[in-house]
Amino acid sequence: MKPKKEYVILPKSNNDKEVTDLGLGSYIPEGSHRIINKDGSFNVVRKGLSYFETFSVYQWLITMSWLKFGTLIFSSYLLINIFFAFLYYIGGESNFEGIEASTEFHKFLNEFFFSTQTFTTVGYGRINPVGIYSNTISSIESLIGLLSLAVATGLLMGRFVKPAAKIIYSENALIAPYKDITGLQFRIANKRADHQMVDVEADLLISHINDGKVKFDKLTLEYDKITFFTTTWTINHPVTEESPLYGKTEKDLKDSNAEFFILIKGFDDTFAQIVHSRSSYKYNEIIWGAKFVSIYAAPEDGKTIIDLEKISSFTKAELPESKILSAEN
Repeated sequence: MKPKKEYVILPKSNNDKEVTDLGLGSYIPEGSHRIINKDGSFNVVRKGLSYFETFSVYQWLITMSWLKFGTLIFSSYLLINIFFAFLYYIGGESNFEGIEASTEFHKFLNEFFFSTQTFTTVGYGRINPVGIYSNTISSIESLIGLLSLAVATGLLMGRFVKPAAKIIYSENALIAPYKDITGLQFRIANKRADHQMVDVEADLLISHINDGKVKFDKLTLEYDKITFFTTTWTINHPVTEESPLYGKTEKDLKDSNAEFFILIKGFDDTFAQIVHSRSSYKYNEIIWGAKFVSIYAAPEDGKTIIDLEKISSFTKAELPESKILSAEN
């Protein structure tokens, strides 16, 4: 007689409960739209207010990519100087001393370079303004240049010192074999080799539609905290009888428009501050019957090597024959 299979049931914790207020409301959107985007931003559009009431210039400048920021700074610098060069140009050559140009285009170039020198308060001295008109324009430009330099310096400093967690998530979450049951698993890694995070905590929640209402449940993790985050961390939710996922099928998650929210927070040694990272997985981003492959490479010079290109790599795996979160036949 075959022995009865025993399942590993974790003790019930305070995390195994319905979350009554997550701050995301109870509205049920049409379709399968996600609440939190993959990059951690919230998929929410505010209406009823003007664009400028909801738009924050500082946040926009701080959070945009470095490529966009650099392009914006260079474009602004170029356009401002072209504008003032045009003002100098229409004032006439008599308003300046030292301009040597054989064509109108060369004259405009001289005034453009004079504008850049005035804007940055360099002033080489070969060209100088003469008269009230040109001196007034150059005085205004020098003030704008000083203020622009102060703003650009502040933004650069803000972008450099802004604490941010650079965490890479596996592209999919997996329903994987775990001991004698199954587990919902995903993998994360710290992209920054020189930024050490310690005391890292993870929270995993699920939103699903139940009886026409959106409900949120907090999922218990095998380990919800690690001391050092130097390699990778496979975060695992064991699907026990006490799990909100117990007995659910792939179709059940689809019908309930399930979405899994992840919040990672930890202490960054470089910034000496707590940093956060968010992401989510929709029901259609869950791979059933799979397990992650190892991302450790052959050690070199006594150092541990991890290949982050394999952060999302997985292989198919047979799930235990149980009623605990199984794919439909």
